Amino acid sequence: MSQAITIPLSADPLGVAAHHVEQDHRRVLLTRDGKPVAAVVSVEDLAALERLDAAEDAFWTAEANTALARWEAEGRPLGTSHEDLLARHGITPDGQ
Repeated sequence: MSQAITIPLSADPLGVAAHHVEQDHRRVLLTRDGKPVAAVVSVEDLAALERLDAAEDAFWTAEANTALARWEAEGRPLGTSHEDLLARHGITPDGQ
């Protein structure tokens, strides 16, 4: 869990935050008006978050592919493509 660390305005806030992350193995919350707006985390924590994101993406891609395969196996039509919907409503892919 992140702990609040008070950093004097006269200090280099990111430098102090990086020091706490690197030396004390802490996660540092950056706040504005008392509300959390960002965090400084170790490279190891960032790598773990990126692995979690990749695993989540892989899971939902597999779920979508399974649902599509089941849909097709049941002989259901695939429906309207994204491109067809855009054309039907006069929308160009580049937003113009």
